[in-house]
Amino acid sequence: MDPRTLQFTAFCVFNALCLAAGYGARRRKLLGEHAARPIHFVTVSFVWGAVSLLSVWRLPPLSANLWLVVIEPLLVAVPAFAVVPIARRMGCNNKQTGVIATAAGLGNLGFTLGAYLCYTLLNSPAGQGEAALAYAVAQVNLMAMAGVLMMYPLARHFGGQHGDDQSITKLIVTSFFDLRALMVHCAIVGVVLAYAGVPFPVALDEYHVIDVLFYLGGFGGYFGIGLRLRLGDARMYLREHALLALVKFAGIPLLSVGVLALVNLTPVPLAVLGQRVVVVEAFMPIAIQSVMIANLFHLDGRMASTLWLVNTALFVLVPLPVLVILLG
Repeated sequence: MDPRTLQFTAFCVFNALCLAAGYGARRRKLLGEHAARPIHFVTVSFVWGAVSLLSVWRLPPLSANLWLVVIEPLLVAVPAFAVVPIARRMGCNNKQTGVIATAAGLGNLGFTLGAYLCYTLLNSPAGQGEAALAYAVAQVNLMAMAGVLMMYPLARHFGGQHGDDQSITKLIVTSFFDLRALMVHCAIVGVVLAYAGVPFPVALDEYHVIDVLFYLGGFGGYFGIGLRLRLGDARMYLREHALLALVKFAGIPLLSVGVLALVNLTPVPLAVLGQRVVVVEAFMPIAIQSVMIANLFHLDGRMASTLWLVNTALFVLVPLPVLVILLG
């Protein structure tokens, strides 16, 4: 096993242990599941914010990269809003419909899975791993921005966390200036620094600051999910599992390939490495961010945790081994 694959495997094991630790802490009554909300708040706002700023700062300032601004919102909006009427027909209530919509629209593209996978496996020729990470983090931040502008208002709507007099415009503005959207603002600062040509501090690499933040973010995300996890709930949502597996492992990859094909017909296509990152990220399972949104906006957090776990397990069984074989 090459060092990058070993590094990714170690990170996956760490995340699994954090998930188990959160589950065990609740089972032993060391912490209540209500602790997941403040843990996720700190992780989303501050740890992920720091990773966003530092990673996007590395992104090569190419005009072709602006295609990500078009591609990623489409990959969020189309599946999220497409599953809402399907969830309704399946008999889901408002809180469950909100969970399914956010789960369909948000993938685990970030440093807790997709970006780290790109960082470790898209490193041929040598040295491209950091650039792949920058593309992946740019994509996940665009997903986060689309999430703030579309999924936060959707979650507020289905979670009942807004007044009847609030328009969708007010919901969007409120969501964007919410402290939970700090990751997006940090990413914007990173873009400004990159395009202004401000050198990335070498000391941050020497002291492995980004790697430390990866692990802090993984701990906060997975430990918090473990606190809400109920393994016995998996059998309750068989149709929902099937729907999200179809969306995540077939619908979004096909949509991504189709969008990239159209982009390649233009005079300024997305860079080849950027396209490889988009394709890899298209196969990612449900984002842990969707579970965090469920916890933060009072959707069905237990359902969100169960859907995330099963969808991630399906990813580990089929798409992930194929990606590792092809890219490792």
